[in-house]
Amino acid sequence: MRARHLFLIFSVALLLAGAPALMAQGGHFELSGHYGRWSLNILGNSAEKLLNDAIDTEIQDRILENIQADYPNLSLTSYDQALEFDSSGDDFGVGFRWYPGGRRGSFSLGVSVERSTFRVLPTATALMGLQDTVTSETATFDGTANASAIIKATSFLLTFRWDIIPRAVVHPYITFGGGISTSRALDDSTLAYSYSGQLAGSSIPAETVEGSETKTLRELRDEALADPDNDFPIPNFIPFLQLNLGLKVRLMRSVHLFVDGGVFNGFMASAGIALRI
Repeated sequence: MRARHLFLIFSVALLLAGAPALMAQGGHFELSGHYGRWSLNILGNSAEKLLNDAIDTEIQDRILENIQADYPNLSLTSYDQALEFDSSGDDFGVGFRWYPGGRRGSFSLGVSVERSTFRVLPTATALMGLQDTVTSETATFDGTANASAIIKATSFLLTFRWDIIPRAVVHPYITFGGGISTSRALDDSTLAYSYSGQLAGSSIPAETVEGSETKTLRELRDEALADPDNDFPIPNFIPFLQLNLGLKVRLMRSVHLFVDGGVFNGFMASAGIALRI
């Protein structure tokens, strides 16, 4: 973490130190700030399937562990889960761009610092089939589960932008880039879930089974790394991917307003102001 901060400070200092030389060669800089609203809802069934796969095993395992604590002979025979979700979030960011071609240049290279909070709130119905390994008698669990995934991250992005007809007062642009969060995001981001339902069987009187748990992303990462069956490397940060289309409006020679929308680990629409120097 300390090394990452030192690298960031060194990079910014180097860029600022080289700014006069870059501007002398005809390029210029742009400072900007923006605010955006984030959602997964626009992705529809694709996001729903992804979330369902992500929490399917976790909720199934917790319900089964709870049941087997009282009925150790019951084993899982089937599990069906149907999920619905809602999502929301916001993002604040400040950016610093360099246009090597000057004021009328199309291409620019930018760095930005983003502070993002994303919330995903799935609700699932769960139907579990069970069988006693000794008596072969069956039982079912029928219930609901609610989850809350909250991602809080400070991230650093490197982006490439192409302004289309940059000399026009109003013109479109396209931006592509990516970056990573600080490792602190794994501690600040949480997954919480709760479940409740009825367990009943031929030799089991109907009873309520319920439970809840909250974990940070770091705890989930540590558990996955400790799993001998897991051979997938899990990073110590959250990766970010950005791809969006936007529209810029020149208010004055050095002041622009902009709006854009596109991919940012989901869908995000944002607006901001930019000052060219």
